[in-house]
Amino acid sequence: MRKLVLMARQARGHVPDGTYHVTHRSAGPIPMFVDDVDRMEFCRRLARTIARFSWTCRSFVLMTTHYHLLVDVKLDLLQPGMHRLNGPYAQQFNKRHGRSGHLRGDRYSATPVESDWHMLRAFRYIARNPVRAGLCSSPAEWPWSSYRGAAGLDADFAFVDHRPVRAYFGGESETALRLLRSFVELL
Repeated sequence: MRKLVLMARQARGHVPDGTYHVTHRSAGPIPMFVDDVDRMEFCRRLARTIARFSWTCRSFVLMTTHYHLLVDVKLDLLQPGMHRLNGPYAQQFNKRHGRSGHLRGDRYSATPVESDWHMLRAFRYIARNPVRAGLCSSPAEWPWSSYRGAAGLDADFAFVDHRPVRAYFGGESETALRLLRSFVELL
């Protein structure tokens, strides 16, 4: 009789410092965020992760079954940060909703941002994700995104630093914010 041997996943290799578009999905059709309590809890955990691992969050959005982050990370601090963010959130989610088993699907995806144009496309993609999913008709309508703050439309999540993205459009002036909004909202 053959013995079944289960092996742990190989750890990711060296992750250089830089900016990454990070996406993580739930396991199957399971919602990752059922309600605003879940979303607030995830945001609290994200803020603590950003502070602990010295990340800079440029943008984020929480969807129903996944999330997107646009983050600057230092050498080899993406993987431990993601572990710290996702594991405890999944445990809390399962406890709160009386479920067991995996919340997350496959590993998170982390795509390095390799140019200014790539950065802008990732920012727009993240902001427009709720519109593409049919959750709202404009990126400014989705409350669980950093877009409203980046566009100067509302107070925002304190853990997001909009300066790097706003700099592409000229900074903090109303003209710059109008350019940012046009870039995201007019296709």
